[in-house]
Amino acid sequence: MSASADPQATIARTRVCGTRGQRADALHDLSVAHVELGHLDVAARFAQRGLRLTGEARFHLTLAWIDLDRGRRKQSLRHLDLATPHLRGRELARARCLRGLHLCQSAEPRLAIAELTAVIRELRRYGDDRWLANALVGRGIARCGATKLAAAESDFAAAQALLNTIGEPGRAAMCLHNRGFVAMLAGDLPKALRLYEEAAKAGLDSTSKPEALVDRAEALLAAGLTTEARRVLTPALELLRRCNRHVPELAALSARCALRDGDPEPALKLGGQDVEFMLAAGKIDAVAAHRFRGPAQTRALGWLAQARRSDRRGALAACRAGLRVLEEHYGDWPRRELTAHALGLARTAREVLHWAEQHRMASPLPPPNAELAQTLTALRRARAFGGPVEALERDVRRLVLATRPRGVRETVAAPDLPLVSFILHRGRMTAVTVLNGRARLRVVVDPAELVQTAKLALRAGRPVVTDVLPEVDEVIVIPDGVLHDLPWAALRPKVHVLPRLSCWREPRDMRERVWISGPGVCQEEVPTLHQKHGGLIAGSTVEEALRALDGAGIAHIAAHGEVNVDNPLFSHLELEDGPLYGYDIARIEHPPEIVVLSACESGLARAFLDAGTRAVIASVLPVPDAQVSEAMVEVHRLIGHPAAAARAVAHLGFSCYGTGTRVAACSAAANDVPVHNAC
Repeated sequence: MSASADPQATIARTRVCGTRGQRADALHDLSVAHVELGHLDVAARFAQRGLRLTGEARFHLTLAWIDLDRGRRKQSLRHLDLATPHLRGRELARARCLRGLHLCQSAEPRLAIAELTAVIRELRRYGDDRWLANALVGRGIARCGATKLAAAESDFAAAQALLNTIGEPGRAAMCLHNRGFVAMLAGDLPKALRLYEEAAKAGLDSTSKPEALVDRAEALLAAGLTTEARRVLTPALELLRRCNRHVPELAALSARCALRDGDPEPALKLGGQDVEFMLAAGKIDAVAAHRFRGPAQTRALGWLAQARRSDRRGALAACRAGLRVLEEHYGDWPRRELTAHALGLARTAREVLHWAEQHRMASPLPPPNAELAQTLTALRRARAFGGPVEALERDVRRLVLATRPRGVRETVAAPDLPLVSFILHRGRMTAVTVLNGRARLRVVVDPAELVQTAKLALRAGRPVVTDVLPEVDEVIVIPDGVLHDLPWAALRPKVHVLPRLSCWREPRDMRERVWISGPGVCQEEVPTLHQKHGGLIAGSTVEEALRALDGAGIAHIAAHGEVNVDNPLFSHLELEDGPLYGYDIARIEHPPEIVVLSACESGLARAFLDAGTRAVIASVLPVPDAQVSEAMVEVHRLIGHPAAAARAVAHLGFSCYGTGTRVAACSAAANDVPVHNAC
């Protein structure tokens, strides 16, 4: 087996002894083995010993490879110049391959493609499969630089197959990782992250190939996860420092992280051709020129620059064009940059309403996924027994990003009801009210005080008085910022609270009721309601609860909750074996029609609505045990009309999130007929 195929075994069995030729062979094998493990300093020492021993050109060739890996291009080319006059046939083709790899880092990738194409023909003729794979990888990299992504994918796939055939799975895994890089350039972040994960499982050792961590960090940054990207970059930086390797992209990536965090100084110092840095430096015209070429994010930034240099009409058109580029690109950035710019330009109430909806657009939830389920189970165990919670949370986020989102549910136009849409933009809360076909715009002064005053009024048993909603009986509300915490049902008889207009759902035929109870809540609540309304009492573990929720009509969950402000999908309800997260709800293939969360605020209403639930009745205040049973009896008496049910217990902070209209097919539910018989 070659030194590159099994470097550890090569190092363990190889001794530098015997004849001069045997010692030279041993030194060469040890040098190649250490290159594969990323030990470039050690590899260079063995190659230099071999060079002093024999002066053979193959050691110059190995040192050229090592210096190229280190980022020392001048030294690498010097070794190539010294080696080339003494090389013939296969060895000369290898030297040409290295020169082609040098050209990959030049400003003109077409030269590298031409050179490596010629080298590939030679290496095929010599049957030199290992170096043929090197040349294919190099040409794939050059084709990435030339934005010939389909051809680059073909080269990496061919190299992967070749390396698997000759028994070098670690290097084949690197080719799989490179295919992920192609997907990232194409704007397909779920595919990119999925291939990065598959490469790691296939044997890619990021300790010897820290560049893989740099690529992963770039994908996370592209998805808008700056903190996650920083966490991946930190070990990459340490590994590269330890093995004395220079990766030019690392400094640029760190500067981009700083730029996303509001610190443009590192980006301005680096300058260069990075479009984000150019945009930060105010080179608007240069960035706008990229709107028709390059990866999806580059083109989107080009349209953002075009918006910034255009008049109002042209700027809005540029923002729309940028969003079209990002239609298949998942993640908040730079989508939110485009929508925020458009919001700043919106003048009329209708324009503000339109761009507010675009600004709220979220990536769809992932479909049911076995690996995600296993990682969430491990996270629950870690919380219970003191395991690596933070690392497992990172794994969950990464797996979600690496999964192609579930198909977006067909949306139904919201009915012609009065609408109030709030949008927090540049520190100012604005309300768009649509009433009787007319839209008007106004500023909401001190929304935080409004929420606090409303909650204090409810706790004191007083009516909530405010002018944020029109004087009508039924209204659709889309809150933002602190207004998510306002007890909306206490303001009007029938309030439908939506995260965005596309979450309006038409009623479906009801199915069975499901009752779920967590630890530490009133023990009489669920049995009493079950006795009156029938249905199924589900088990109180997470997996039992999820099975019961899938396909349910009305789901009642009596469990304490906790809101995670930084990542709402880590908000959870506490069940017998640990937290039921928002990420768990994404695993429900057929979510319940109506969900009642009776205990306290959990932050999971949005997750249920995004999964496809029509209405969630939940409170923004802690609900006293002494009042919960009576309140829930009233809720389920009126459950066929969720908005009315929420209004009946609005004094306890409950509201109806989602579509709270009457369920015609199950109107009997409002008359205390057991749902499992009536529907």
